[in-house]
Amino acid sequence: STLPFRYEHILMAPDPVPLYALKLLVALTEHSPASVSLVEEIHLFPVLFQVILGHQDSILGNTMQTVIALLNNIVANKRTNMMLLFKEGLAHHICNLLTEAVVLYLEADDKSSTKTVNALLLSLLDILQCMLMYTANIVRQTLQAQKSGTGGDTQAAEDLLLINKPLTDLISLLIQLLPSEDTEIYVSASQCLSLLVQLYGGNSQESMSPENMDSFAEVLKSKKDTRQLKLLLRIVKRLVS
Repeated sequence: STLPFRYEHILMAPDPVPLYALKLLVALTEHSPASVSLVEEIHLFPVLFQVILGHQDSILGNTMQTVIALLNNIVANKRTNMMLLFKEGLAHHICNLLTEAVVLYLEADDKSSTKTVNALLLSLLDILQCMLMYTANIVRQTLQAQKSGTGGDTQAAEDLLLINKPLTDLISLLIQLLPSEDTEIYVSASQCLSLLVQLYGGNSQESMSPENMDSFAEVLKSKKDTRQLKLLLRIVKRLVS
């Protein structure tokens, strides 16, 4: 079919055409995981990032919500060539989008927009978690291979850590999400934070700012679940060390 080769033009067309094209891709990648390979083959990754750049002024708009839902389906798919996405600048875009979404979430008082902000934030945190899990798995496999004496491609692991280092800028923002009353957001933020500090440690002084320490104090006082408390204390320990 000629559809794949026209898709790039459709996504770059004036609104609302890209929105319908993106909705179709979201449905496709949800119901047929193999179609993620098609998105990759026709080189749509850079086009999706262009759509994100073109709609940065309306992060809560339908087009942005749909392109983020599509990215979520793509990164959650085991067949996706994640290195390709990373090389196209996934970390940079997710950093920008999450920074904006967290600010909106922390400032949201209008109930009608709160639901949209929460859904967007959770979707972005899911993407971040997939990125960090992928990185952590590659690093772990490399370390295991070195221990067992089978070599292990240290260069690939080092490249991956370097390419995703911009994500450490999110440490403070994730800490500020911890006292959230929304359980899903707390769980997602704490898991992402745990992976980030495991991979990069407390690489910036600002992660121990008074504001962030207040967030930790608040959340440590409010949590009763032992597992959650252990996770939070492990995070603090990594940040301090």
